[in-house]
Amino acid sequence: MNFRVLLQILCCLTVFTLYLYHMIQKQNKINYLSLQLPKLVKDVKALEEENLRLQFQVNCFESPDHLMWLVRQQEFTHLKMPLLQEVYTLPEGLALQKEGTGGESIHQPILAVGAYSSCSPP
Repeated sequence: MNFRVLLQILCCLTVFTLYLYHMIQKQNKINYLSLQLPKLVKDVKALEEENLRLQFQVNCFESPDHLMWLVRQQEFTHLKMPLLQEVYTLPEGLALQKEGTGGESIHQPILAVGAYSSCSPP
């Protein structure tokens, strides 16, 4: 009988020790992640600032003043503004629907990527 009680106590201590080990491992993982968090926040802020800087550069490059300056440069003198007859515009998205022979509708999508609806420059 004493051996059985001793075995039960030993099993309980083993289970408790394993549970305690598991909880300590969980706490260590949480602490490690909390230590990594400030570095990740710093990296995200740096990426946001880089995005803002690049967006500013894109806006400066696409500004009308800069584009007009580029038109006057020697390497771009061969470019010309297209005439209205030379500009083709396509509707965006799902444009056409045709009826099949059995009455079912057949979808033929026409996707216009980068098309503009007006003939003014983008």
